[in-house]
Amino acid sequence: MRNCNEPNVDPKPVVVHEVNELTQEMLMYKIKAGGVNNTLLDFLKNNCRVLVGTLAGRYAIYETIVEKSEEVKESSKLLDENRHLIEAHIQALMKSYDEDGYYFTLLYLNEKLEEIDGQHRFESAMRKNVPVRFMIQPGWGIKEVTVLNVNSKVWTTKDFMESYANQGNINYIRFREFFNNHEFDITTCQMIVLGERSHNRTADDKFRAGEMLVDEGHITSAILKAKKIMEMKRFHPFAWKSRNCVEAILILLNTLDYDHAFMITKMEKFPIISLSRAKSLRVEEYIQLFVELYNRNRQKGKIEITQRFR
Repeated sequence: MRNCNEPNVDPKPVVVHEVNELTQEMLMYKIKAGGVNNTLLDFLKNNCRVLVGTLAGRYAIYETIVEKSEEVKESSKLLDENRHLIEAHIQALMKSYDEDGYYFTLLYLNEKLEEIDGQHRFESAMRKNVPVRFMIQPGWGIKEVTVLNVNSKVWTTKDFMESYANQGNINYIRFREFFNNHEFDITTCQMIVLGERSHNRTADDKFRAGEMLVDEGHITSAILKAKKIMEMKRFHPFAWKSRNCVEAILILLNTLDYDHAFMITKMEKFPIISLSRAKSLRVEEYIQLFVELYNRNRQKGKIEITQRFR
């Protein structure tokens, strides 16, 4: 076996029988039924070389260069439950390779050649035509994906916003400008701009995938809503910009016959003492307080909340 630090190494296998032996012993150790996975053996023999092999192959580290061809790419595939790729993440990795150098960490594949961890690194390495280093972990699946993700730094929503905006995506540039000009956190800004609830998974997935659409109309409307929300600051100083409070106010603003100027007048005349001290309430509690105050001593023009904000 060659030294893994040897320069200019050929990515083809060093010793074919060594790869075969390592893989066979590893699989037989981990998987008692079903025999040896020939697809795995063929992939390792034809595309890889061994960097390190210890304990009868159980912890062997392999290296390959994945060409930009579907034939080779299909040899390794994403685990079904871990299929979503974020283009911004891939682009950021590729940029880092160019600017900071290629410091590649290990990928983990199972015996079916499904990517357990590192699918973005795999994709970025493939596009840049640089070596991929990986270990085979037979029997691993979505449980191990979850554990690895918990123990790794995950991109935040703000990271995705900055990445797409820096790439020139006008939708994210508009959204970032709104975010930077207001005191709300990024998830609350999503609610205000997009009209989506704070725990709407579909909206968040689209945001992270670079699929958010924001036009000037969205921003103009969001700015007007933000001004009305900010009027609550003097009545609810500790949590006026909390997600629950903002969601409750957005519900009011979307309610038929609601008059926000009238609401502010009512709050000035009949301050809600509990709000002046509270840090945050549930959305339903905010709604109850606001509606009761709005309808107080009012014979006509009462409002009624019939459904939750979406």
